[in-house]
Amino acid sequence: MGNKSPNARSGRMMRWVLTAGLSYLGAMFVVLGCLSLLPKRTQTSLSETAVGWAVLGVSVVLFTLFAGRSRGRS
Repeated sequence: MGNKSPNARSGRMMRWVLTAGLSYLGAMFVVLGCLSLLPKRTQTSLSETAVGWAVLGVSVVLFTLFAGRSRGRS
């Protein structure tokens, strides 16, 4: 098992959940901000599925950046 205490594991899990949540929230703002720059006709022609996939894709990129940054600190 190793010498990790249950508190260290739960702290790491909470940090992971917080990072994932903040990545998703940041991705929503980035995608919505980019959508607001598009012309009105283009905004209305985009499907909800495309916007959802864009949010998920940006959140994965942000999560990867945040996780790599925090891993480098420890």
